[in-house]
Amino acid sequence: MQFDWTTFVLEVLNFLVLVWILKRFLYRPVLDVLDARQARVTDEMAQAEQAQQAGASLKQEYGERLAHWAQEREQMRQQLERELGQQRVAGMERIRQSLADEEAKARVRDAATTAAHEAELVRQAAGEAYANVAAMLKRLASPGLTASIAELLIEDLAALPPAQREALREAAAKVGAGGAADVAAAHPLDASTVQEIARSLSTAAGQTLKIAVVSDPALIAGVRIAVGECLLHANLADELAFFRRQDGEG
Repeated sequence: MQFDWTTFVLEVLNFLVLVWILKRFLYRPVLDVLDARQARVTDEMAQAEQAQQAGASLKQEYGERLAHWAQEREQMRQQLERELGQQRVAGMERIRQSLADEEAKARVRDAATTAAHEAELVRQAAGEAYANVAAMLKRLASPGLTASIAELLIEDLAALPPAQREALREAAAKVGAGGAADVAAAHPLDASTVQEIARSLSTAAGQTLKIAVVSDPALIAGVRIAVGECLLHANLADELAFFRRQDGEG
């Protein structure tokens, strides 16, 4: 068999052309497809890894949030327990204070009731005592006692304090010149006593005053003189009432 170099060279050339054609039109697109697929796989793996990392991060964040929420819940529970405890303590303190206030009010009411009862007993006793004194004074009252008290009044008119003398003169001025003074007597007065009362009263009043004498047994003994709005007391009934008022105010 004879070796044909021309054929051999042509076969080599054909092979080279075939390789070039395959590489140019078949192998390169396949490689591109494989590279693209490899790139997609790489991207998908990267995305999956990123997703896995994101999931792990979310899982960690969620775990941290759960731990934080649990911590906050525990803190809120403890705070609620403290507040409830404080409210219980405050409520018990309010209850104790209210009970103490009610007890104090009850003591005050009891004390007030006792004081009122005692005051009523004192008033009753004082009333009975003054009634007994009034009854005794009525038994002791006499025209002579009334005359003696009238003489004391005449002496007192001559020595009236400045304030009382000024009040008497103002009242007499309102009555006017020639005005009258009302004299109430527990017993009848003789003419000389009436004249002396008129003279002393006019001197003290700073103007002449007429005397109108009336009988008033309720005075027990003594007289009562009225010059307008000014009253001069010199009788047992008014003195007894004065001491009774003083005793009641005391």
